[in-house]
Parts: sequence; C-alpha cells; structure tokens
Amino acid sequence: MNCYSLSAEHIRKRYGGNTVLRDVSVHVKQGEIYGLVGRNGAGKTTLLRVLTGLIQEYDGMVSVGRIDSRPSKVSAVINTPALFLNLSAAENMREQSYLLGLRSDTLTAQALITVGLENCGKKPVKTFSLGMMQRLKLGMALLKSPDILILDEPANGLDPEGIAELRELLLHLNQAIGMTIMISSHILSELAQLATCLGILHNGVIVKEMSLRNFSQNGTTLEELYMQHTKGRQ
Repeated sequence: MNCYSLSAEHIRKRYGGNTVLRDVSVHVKQGEIYGLVGRNGAGKTTLLRVLTGLIQEYDGMVSVGRIDSRPSKVSAVINTPALFLNLSAAENMREQSYLLGLRSDTLTAQALITVGLENCGKKPVKTFSLGMMQRLKLGMALLKSPDILILDEPANGLDPEGIAELRELLLHLNQAIGMTIMISSHILSELAQLATCLGILHNGVIVKEMSLRNFSQNGTTLEELYMQHTKGRQ
C-alpha cells in the first residue's frame, strides 16, 4: 500500500502501431493540486482516461488510495459529461444525478451553490458562457462528493474572466474542502497559479515530477523548467 491518493506505475498504452504512453509513472499526494503538463498530443488525455478507468486495456498498474478505510472516490471532467443545451443548469444537474443513481435534490442544489450557478433559474444552458458551462460540468462531477477530481484542459477556450473564476473555484475545493485535484494543461502560466506539484509528460514518459510549493523562490519560471526537461529529448 502506498501513501498516495492516486498513483500509476509503468503505464504503457498503444493504439495500433502508435505508442502513446511508453513508461509513465505518476504520484499524486492527498490534498495536492497536481499539474500535468505536456505539449498537444503528448498523451495527457490518454493518461487521464487510464487513471479514471475510461481506458481499461493498458500495461502497468493504477492505485487509488483510501480515506477512513474506504477507497477514495474519483470524479473527472474529460470531454464529458455532455450538456443538454435546452435545459437549465438545475435540470442538467438533476439528469446527471439520476444517471448516477443519486436522485437527491439536496446534492444537486449544493453542487449548484458550490459552482456559483444557483441563481440561473430556468435560463437554458445554450445561453451560458463557456466559463459557466465549464462550471456546470464541474458541478456534475461534484455530485459524487469526490475525494479526487481529475480535469482535462479545463481552461481551454475560456476568456480571462472565466479562467479566473475557474481558478478561484478549484482553489476553494482544494483549500476549504481538502479535495485532491489533478489538472492537465499546456497553459503553464495558469498552472503556476494553481498547482502545488508538477509532472512533465514528454514523448510518452514523465520526465520530471516536483513540488511547486517553494518553486517561486528560485527565480525560475515554469516555461524555463519545462524547456529544461524537454528540449532535445527524444
């Protein structure tokens, strides 16, 4: 038994003749915001789908930690859940609750409050900004009261206001609730404001894992760190 909320050892995943993940090991401690960084096509989404069980055919091992003698609950936003654009935020949340077998108006109401969408009334989701839609998807992921939240490129397409709102929400979930969060992104400036630790995925391998809690004190930027560990590597 390891001490991590979520870990993977020597993950290898192929699609036909294309090896996407060659030998990937990641280690996410409880209460961390783990930033997974890599260029487009590096395999970040594939790795997250392995970690959440959406991909079940792979080599290697994934382990989920325990809290109070029970397995940690994991929720994710990885291209899902789909939204019903003609329904309201509350109706979308209720549909997701039923799909999960929860059927709890209390849970849906609390999730809407957490993501700041409790006052949207009957406004259809098709009129929402991208930031509001992203928060609604997060709300759906929170219905299971997860211990670990996994997000794939959550800031993609958002304007600066939407990115700031998302950042504040994720920091609240981590700092006030103690949720462990794993975020994949290629926006290093955003990870610099969110992540407490970092994993760099390059050419199918994690080339560096490190804590960022004291990172700002050494004068190196995340961009410089990324280039340091990826430039010239095959």
